[in-house]
Amino acid sequence: MMSKTLYRKLIDICARDFVVNKLSEKKFNLFVDKLYDDIKEWSNPMDISETDIIHRIGEHVSYALSSSLDDPYAGTNKD
Repeated sequence: MMSKTLYRKLIDICARDFVVNKLSEKKFNLFVDKLYDDIKEWSNPMDISETDIIHRIGEHVSYALSSSLDDPYAGTNKD
């Protein structure tokens, strides 16, 4: 079951992130969905600090960038 409180918290924090807030609406929502699926499995996800969420966002962005750089055909306009 989705925690709307946790999901809303993730949206709010992602909206303030320098990189994530520049995604298209579709990709922003996909990013939040993936982040939520990750964090909801942690023990006590409702008690996770904003700092821990920010660090996890950074890990997700770093992974996505690294994966993109591995694909020589990936562009920036694939919405």
